Amino acid sequence: MRTLFRAVLLLSLCASARAGVVRPAPNFELEGSARSGSLRGLRGQPVVLVFTRSARDGDFRKEVYWLKDMFQQFATEKVVFVAAILNGPQTVQSDIPFVIASNPAQVAQDYGVERKFAIAVIGVDGNLDLITYKVVPASRVRDAINNNFDFQQESRKQGGI
Repeated sequence: MRTLFRAVLLLSLCASARAGVVRPAPNFELEGSARSGSLRGLRGQPVVLVFTRSARDGDFRKEVYWLKDMFQQFATEKVVFVAAILNGPQTVQSDIPFVIASNPAQVAQDYGVERKFAIAVIGVDGNLDLITYKVVPASRVRDAINNNFDFQQESRKQGGI
């Protein structure tokens, strides 16, 4: 019986180690994007998805302001910024190039967002590494990108985390 238990435990650990993605981010389409067309097409690049009722909303504008401080670093890391604007299509007035999510109400529902503002960080592996309803400093977004699931798993192997 113990041998069977050990075998099942070993198989489940191997399967979970190969799975890699603990919290897969729901896929969504992008408006007018020549780059990919969907989140799946962005695999291999970190994605920052910002939900807002309006591009003029105070929380959204504050978050964009904070992100702008570190935009050069984000650009080096090939971070893609996506806005899900719930009150209809709007352009984002910013130095940060935002791609607009198609069907933002559906995207918000898929991500469980029910408030007027949220920000999500999706890792290069498609894992939903962070989702919060608070405006966060750009350094927190950077940390979520840099400390993604793959990094954490590698650190565990080396005895880090």
